[in-house]
Amino acid sequence: MVSFLALLPRTLTTFLFALAALLRFYGNTNTTFLHLTTLRWSLLAFSLGAAALLVNLGLEWNAGNRSRNQQTEAREREARRDDLADEERRKADRERGRADRERNQADRERERAARQARIQNRWIVLQVQHHLAPQENTRAALADFIAFLQEYGE
Repeated sequence: MVSFLALLPRTLTTFLFALAALLRFYGNTNTTFLHLTTLRWSLLAFSLGAAALLVNLGLEWNAGNRSRNQQTEAREREARRDDLADEERRKADRERGRADRERNQADRERERAARQARIQNRWIVLQVQHHLAPQENTRAALADFIAFLQEYGE
């Protein structure tokens, strides 16, 4: 029904201009119908056709503007959606980066703690060996380990 109404102004305009031409060129100028001559009926048909043409022009203009506005709004909505998606991606990337940094920091702390535990275990083993067998080679190993701790100790 709406598509038919969209065709009505164009069809009416065409019909009224055709009627005006028919009455103007093929009608008898002396014939009267409802107190108007065919020439006046032709003028009336032409005037109504021109009015229908203006109505059609207005409807087409409005439809074109509405279509352009809808396209502009759709582009703006798409741009907003893209901006929101980009912001979400940036936010997720920041969170991932923060999680990676925290994970790396935790890995470094674990390795540091493990290194300290190995050094402490080596110290304990050397002390026990020295207490069980206070020989020259255990005394030398302890001296080497103390030199290591002085050089690389934390």
